[in-house]
Amino acid sequence: MHIDDKTLASTSPGLFAPAACDIMKQHHTPMHLILFLLLIVLIAVPLPVAANTAAGKPILFRETGHTLAYAFREFYDRQGGLPIFGYPLTEVFIEDGRPVQYFERARFEWHAELALVQVGHLGRWAAAAHAEHAAFTPLAAAPANADFFPETGHSLSGAFRSFWWRNGGLPTFGFPLSEPFEMIDENGQPRLVQYFERARFEWHPQNPPRYQVLLGHLGRDWLAAHPAPQWATQPVTSADVAWAALRPTRVRVPRIGVDTEVVSAGFSFGAWDVPRYTAVHYWPISGYPGVNGNIVIAGHVGYRGIIFNQLPAISIGDEVLVTVNGSDRRYVVREVLTVLPDETWVLAPTSSETLTLITCVPIGVYSHRLIVRAAPVADS
Repeated sequence: MHIDDKTLASTSPGLFAPAACDIMKQHHTPMHLILFLLLIVLIAVPLPVAANTAAGKPILFRETGHTLAYAFREFYDRQGGLPIFGYPLTEVFIEDGRPVQYFERARFEWHAELALVQVGHLGRWAAAAHAEHAAFTPLAAAPANADFFPETGHSLSGAFRSFWWRNGGLPTFGFPLSEPFEMIDENGQPRLVQYFERARFEWHPQNPPRYQVLLGHLGRDWLAAHPAPQWATQPVTSADVAWAALRPTRVRVPRIGVDTEVVSAGFSFGAWDVPRYTAVHYWPISGYPGVNGNIVIAGHVGYRGIIFNQLPAISIGDEVLVTVNGSDRRYVVREVLTVLPDETWVLAPTSSETLTLITCVPIGVYSHRLIVRAAPVADS
């Protein structure tokens, strides 16, 4: 289940706003912009202001029968969308220890330890087949009228240079790995190309000017050589299944009676979206069960017997169960602490899998934040 417009209409400004947890009094104070900037500084990654619930809303591409949502959708839309990446070819699944999704021209990777989307180095993989070509030999000096990248010893010029700068540059395409050279394409035709860490540029002079530089279908090529799990390639019919294999949908602490649904949300207008009737998993910064990163799940207190009302009774050693795709992953509480609202370091990414539960205490006052940190149980 994803957070929809109806759910958002009933959200409060956020757990770290001064009066956000006082839902019984209905005092909805917006979170200060300075707190959001502090969060960015603390986690030391370039989280964009646009990374909010609306930006990440799940959508379905009927052309391929696959979804796009959360951090991947925000990055896709911001970095060029369909003309740059193509249609999604898979659902999100775990590969090499992190969430990935394949597109016709790219692989998206969620690096939860950085709270950052990166485009996979499919260009490096595809370029290996041409490594002996002279175009891959680093240049001794920068050519005239070209951008030179000492990191790889290659240059960028002409139409490829304009396309690189106009459509996302380094985060989208990476550094050049070769100079332009002619190769035989999949149709048996000679084609001028240039390889980059994350892409292959192709020159199609017969096309209208806007489409003379196109990107090779490296995502398709990779999947042909390295098939994804069968379930991840099967078409789906609803955007609601986006990230279904990874995102938490319920959290329980059996000993104290915590048992609540979890939805996925981000932040809107500089405030954290906190639904009133469920807990929330923050996709712009969070990890996912089973992989490294800080799995941040927050919930209100104040309604009798629901959401995180019983969380203040938790103890070190308690078992926490997080439901993902119908199965429970087990965690054990390692730390319980209370912090001030501006101590947002608890949201920072972690290098190992960590579950962080957050609510406001004491009930009725809401001046502090209760933080529960839990570690996964082996083989759970």
